[in-house]
Amino acid sequence: MSDRLDPIWLDQDYLDRLVIRINAGAEPQIYDWLGFDASGALVSHGHDVALPAARVLELAIPAAWLTVHSIALPVVSSKQRQLLLMQALEDRVLGKLSELHWLAGPIVEGKTTVWVLEKTRLAALQAWVAASGLAFVRWVPEFALLPGESTYASSSSGILFRTASEWGCLESETELLALYPESSWQSVATTQLQAPSKEAVSFYQAKKVLLATNWLDWRRAIYLLIVCLAVFLLSLVLQWRSLANQESALRQEIRQTFASIFPGVPIVDPILQWQSRQNAGAAQSGSGGDALDLLYKTAAQIDLEAGVDSISVKEGKVQILLDEAKAAALLAKLTAQGVKVQSNKLADGRMSIEVQP
Repeated sequence: MSDRLDPIWLDQDYLDRLVIRINAGAEPQIYDWLGFDASGALVSHGHDVALPAARVLELAIPAAWLTVHSIALPVVSSKQRQLLLMQALEDRVLGKLSELHWLAGPIVEGKTTVWVLEKTRLAALQAWVAASGLAFVRWVPEFALLPGESTYASSSSGILFRTASEWGCLESETELLALYPESSWQSVATTQLQAPSKEAVSFYQAKKVLLATNWLDWRRAIYLLIVCLAVFLLSLVLQWRSLANQESALRQEIRQTFASIFPGVPIVDPILQWQSRQNAGAAQSGSGGDALDLLYKTAAQIDLEAGVDSISVKEGKVQILLDEAKAAALLAKLTAQGVKVQSNKLADGRMSIEVQP
């Protein structure tokens, strides 16, 4: 079987997937490429560096770089499965397991296939892919190109083969026949290789994208987010201070009114003190008691957002002074409560509301 075949060219507009095989030397280089259409059929093949366009790019890791182990496992959890695989590999591989990168396939009939690659080889692949600028979606074992069991095909380092439970790489067909004298083998030409299945393991490691590496792309959005957040916090602080000032002014007006009605009485919480005096039936003058009750009820109807400038009691009536623009809402609320009110517009743009008993 020839190690290299003449390129096969069909209409490359049909290329759905391009699988690139690299040589098994110290420095990765393109050995050949295989073009497949959407149905998975091989439609083009070549060795030149000028690659045809394809929808998907896949990298085939040289068979000579990989060792494959078929390990029997009981039914256990995924964590226990990892531990059992590590223990089994430590007994099978040469050298330190920490220097190897391994991937386990799915369990089939109680056995799982484990693919092992030296980390130095993996680093060489990563460097070559980064330098080439090719956007591979998967890095699959070269064995995934074989169409079935008891088959072998040419590769950059000789031949690759598979049986029902073994995968390997040898220098020639002679070695294969000598190693398996009783087996019946099918030689697979390059034109008969298949597209790697979706279930094939992949050694591809996605590069972590750090914010620092894309700072130029993100900085404008981050600056805008910081500015929006600062404006939002500033608006909250200003609104809180405005409401606090209004509350303070209203409480001061209530304290002053309480002090004018009950001179000499220590003031702690004037509203609660008024309520306590009313509930206790404290003796009040007729007009003073009515005015106090009316002030208490009126104050309960006023929202802090109303922006009341002043509130006072005069001749048994409660007088409220506030901005004309905010008076309408308060008038509507008091009227809805059945309170008798009169309003007068003042020359300075404010409105005086008089609440009658």
